[in-house]
Amino acid sequence: MELWHSVVLGIIQGLAEFLPISSSGHLIIVSTMLQGRALSMSFEVALHVGTLLALLVYFWKDWIDLLQGSVLSLKEKKINPRSQLLINLIVGTVPAAIIGKLFEHQIEEFFSTRAILVCFPLIIVGILLWWVDRKAPVHRKMLEFKPIHGLLVGVAQACALFPGTSRSGATIIASRLMGLDRSEAARFSFLLGTPITAGAALLKADEILASIHLPEFYVGMLVSAVTGWLVIGFLMRYLRKYGFGVFAIYRVVLALVSIGILMSH
Repeated sequence: MELWHSVVLGIIQGLAEFLPISSSGHLIIVSTMLQGRALSMSFEVALHVGTLLALLVYFWKDWIDLLQGSVLSLKEKKINPRSQLLINLIVGTVPAAIIGKLFEHQIEEFFSTRAILVCFPLIIVGILLWWVDRKAPVHRKMLEFKPIHGLLVGVAQACALFPGTSRSGATIIASRLMGLDRSEAARFSFLLGTPITAGAALLKADEILASIHLPEFYVGMLVSAVTGWLVIGFLMRYLRKYGFGVFAIYRVVLALVSIGILMSH
């Protein structure tokens, strides 16, 4: 891989991992256009490690607060809102962890050789994102979530194993359906994405070690981390005033343009 390719793909990962537009779909489409093939597993892991770092840096206070609340809960032998939220995040991580462990390689192999199929989840989730953002009522706070709510959002997160779906898009849609407003839906989505991203990186430690000597590995990881951190901050501010409509439109337009380009090759 040429070094500038790793910069481009790092920027795409940082942007698309947190905006509800599908990082896996973008990486498959752009990598196919740049190199004629999907990304190597090791480089894809490097990009995800970068966005994991962005999550940890941006939300470090939230995680400390959750851990402190859980320690207090153990001392008092009583569940408090912060320990309940941590339980919900753990429960929500389970579906993607199980399905990812069982079927991730088959899904990746299937879509990596059929880039055009990524376009259809882009369109479907884009339409759902637009509809939910306009129609779903706000009637619950994140700290009022129960384990069943965490589980349902976790099932949506598992659906994002299909490239083009978008992990943040799927979990934001589910969180909005559970009654959260836009900003809290995004926050819950990002907190929920942290453990599953960390777990996936640990499971693929062999791929990381195999490429850890390559400069493009570090360039891609650093670029995706910095870009991701900036995008999280932008999105959290943006959602206080605006909705997800622009992202829904972008997904559909990207899919239609990509279909045209890929079919012409």
